[in-house]
Amino acid sequence: MNVQDQVASIDVERAARRLVGTVRETPLVALPVPDPRVSVHLKLECLQETGSFKARGAWNQLSQLDDDERARGVVASSSGNHGRAVAWAARRAGVRATIFMPENVYPNKLAACRDEGAEVVLAATRAEVEERCAEAVARGAVLVHPYDAVRTAEGAGTVGLEIARAAADVEVVLFPVGGGGLIGGSSLAIARELGDEVCVIGVEPEGSPNLTRALDARRPVVIEPITTAVQGLCPMDVGWLNLALAERFVEGTVLLDDEEIFAAQRYLLRHDIVAEPAGSAATGAVLCGALPDELLEGRDEGDPLRVVCVVSGGNADPAQLEAQRARAESGE
Repeated sequence: MNVQDQVASIDVERAARRLVGTVRETPLVALPVPDPRVSVHLKLECLQETGSFKARGAWNQLSQLDDDERARGVVASSSGNHGRAVAWAARRAGVRATIFMPENVYPNKLAACRDEGAEVVLAATRAEVEERCAEAVARGAVLVHPYDAVRTAEGAGTVGLEIARAAADVEVVLFPVGGGGLIGGSSLAIARELGDEVCVIGVEPEGSPNLTRALDARRPVVIEPITTAVQGLCPMDVGWLNLALAERFVEGTVLLDDEEIFAAQRYLLRHDIVAEPAGSAATGAVLCGALPDELLEGRDEGDPLRVVCVVSGGNADPAQLEAQRARAESGE
């Protein structure tokens, strides 16, 4: 199936029905921001099963395995949240799971995968992680791709579907972008539900501009070297499926430096929202004034731009979180 046929085959509504009773419909909550021209609500996927939106795509994949696939077991490569979600979904489905992870993964994410019963294999580099995972697939295991797969995009796209149905007057939706499955599936769902009037924007670290580079080059681009410290937003590339979705349904991207993302994490902590750095990126785009100027023309407190920021995950490393909490409490 070619990429355009894959795009056409994505059925987010069917995925949403499949997830009922297993995956949570997460809340939209208001967040006060300094700019009176903007009204912000947060989509709190940090409150999702396994602590991130990844549970959606993982369950959409695992729940559809046939008997032969179940017997072969599943594998995934991950820096944390996808691996934990696949391990969780595999345990629920009664399927053997092996997760390939980089050695520098946050210890809490490594432990979470093992606690769910998955075997974890560590590798030194991102490239080696992918190689070891590919070798397992060649031996017969079923790959649960973290982003570049129809079933992953369908599951992740239910985030956008919930936003569209809960906030039909939304004008701008901001998504953190790693591999692009979340923004790809969700942008399609938003467009199908609300039309083309909603502006969807991806937010990436400057040190891992995967979608930005891919849109410029019109092909997936491997970023080497990765220079961001924001784990979860630095995959090998965005893949052809998510690039095709972004080309059709995403307005553009915003790049933030790491400190702008960490500052957004502290801001969320001051408002009692626990998010990991990657999950804070979309909010950071608003807080640092990175929204395109044309979106804010003529807006004021009486008629603010209606924005939803997706908080994609809450599985922060405990040591990193406590350091950020201390800085937040000191007023930084």
